[in-house]
Amino acid sequence: MTVDRRRGRRIAAVLLLVVALAGLTGCQALGLAGPDRPTGTPTPSAAAPVASPVDCAALVTPHAVATLLGGDAPLAKTPADALMTPAGLGPYAVQASGGAWCRWGADPGGGGSATATPSTAPSRTLALLLLPRAAATWQRLTQQYPDSAAMGAHYDGGESRGGDCARATTGRGSSCHTNVLVGGSWAAVSGSSGDSVIDEKAFHDLVQSFLPALAAADARLPKQAPPAPLPCGGADWLRAVAGAFGPTSVTVLPPAGAFGMPSALLDGQAATVCAYRAAGDGSSGYLGTLSVLRDAADAYAAYHAAVVDHDPEASGGTIDHGGSQVATLVRYTDASGSTPAEVVVDVLVGDAWIQFAAPSGSADAPASVVQWVAGKL
Repeated sequence: MTVDRRRGRRIAAVLLLVVALAGLTGCQALGLAGPDRPTGTPTPSAAAPVASPVDCAALVTPHAVATLLGGDAPLAKTPADALMTPAGLGPYAVQASGGAWCRWGADPGGGGSATATPSTAPSRTLALLLLPRAAATWQRLTQQYPDSAAMGAHYDGGESRGGDCARATTGRGSSCHTNVLVGGSWAAVSGSSGDSVIDEKAFHDLVQSFLPALAAADARLPKQAPPAPLPCGGADWLRAVAGAFGPTSVTVLPPAGAFGMPSALLDGQAATVCAYRAAGDGSSGYLGTLSVLRDAADAYAAYHAAVVDHDPEASGGTIDHGGSQVATLVRYTDASGSTPAEVVVDVLVGDAWIQFAAPSGSADAPASVVQWVAGKL
């Protein structure tokens, strides 16, 4: 297993996903197609994205979005919080589950292009996630988290819970969000504006206008159960993390649950996510979080393209899997201004996307865990 953190400026076209880093082609550095690229994993590509079950461009007009948010917020090519960790609780987990995402305006998680000219304009965002097979999850989480699952605005064609609108504590900004059960799918809609107050009725009217298209998408979304989550809190998994990071023993941190999309992804078994900390030797330090998504080749390709587009200092390495070298993607979140500072190692093995995000430091330990998990699949 090797891990390489190469720092440098990306100088070739993002659309070709090619960089030049310290004498290596970007194809080699980032695990893309190249003459010496390790085998065993498909080449991620943004050239032929899979059609979303929701036509974002047809869902709402640019004028309607601008009116709601107080200014222009054009349709984007990546989801909100595109580079969030763990990936298993974010928008690409929704995509891997057969669902959909849409974003208009800025990415609140900082997933915009590194080549774009920095903007001084106020941030404005409208975001949608649509998770299939979520009716039972909706009911369970409603009972589990009654305080955050209060009934929301009335919608024709959907049940709303956990919504709210609020003004920023400083400045003129504001935000609104809600969750709507549409047929068997969970829709999460949020809007934010850095320089205007979002009208609550206008926000709910916009969400209502989404529902016919979301109901039609729900009828087309996959109904089969996702692969069972992996037992990442099992004894052998804990030993593998302890062996990589060095503590005497390791335990799993309980998730901080609330009524919302991250809990829905966990409850619906769309993802395997475990956060680990050291235990048993007088230390209780956080070690990192593992995320595994199945049926995720398309989601990983989209994420990979977003990383290359956003982070000029992302690099690559390899892990050993089945007698072959498989390319990994390595990034340090502080390089792109994201917080908290983490080292993130990602790999696609077959259709499984494995990610380990740890407090910033060497990528060796996270890569070791990723390699071990790949061997379990």
